[in-house]
Amino acid sequence: MPKSKRSLFDRLFQRHSQELRVFAGQRGGQDSAEDLVQEAYLRLLQCPDPQSIDNARAFLYRTIANLSIDQHRRQSVRERFQHDAGADDELLTQIACQEPLPEDRLTSRQALQTLNDILLELPENTRHAFVLYRLEGLSHREIGRRLGISERNSVRLVGIAAHHVLTRFTDWDEQ
Repeated sequence: MPKSKRSLFDRLFQRHSQELRVFAGQRGGQDSAEDLVQEAYLRLLQCPDPQSIDNARAFLYRTIANLSIDQHRRQSVRERFQHDAGADDELLTQIACQEPLPEDRLTSRQALQTLNDILLELPENTRHAFVLYRLEGLSHREIGRRLGISERNSVRLVGIAAHHVLTRFTDWDEQ
């Protein structure tokens, strides 16, 4: 990531991350607020020329609002599907194979190996923060305590790692 893009990201994150989490919590619930904010920052980072955005703060707010709408739609579809499919669950479990297909297992193993390789490219603290947050489900406060860093730094490291993983997986998919 170019230095100017990183410094823009860092400045925006320092200035607005707390208010964006509050906004995201109001829109999507406290459980998903952190994920919505991180996804919004990732989308900003994916922008080819973030400097061209007139108001990055407004961009982040709009992105969070759109993401929360998408989240509500997905949840609504899930609930409707679960309600409609409730009677068919028993029949489906009898029909469905309990084991994944061999090609699915192979694809999963390859994806896990790729993820592991991508994570090994990150600095140790960044990698650990990401693993603790995404895989072990720890809060940023707990990650900070474990790694001896601030809660805010934990949020920043997880965001950097998520961006790196997303970028590298995108590169991997295009190969």
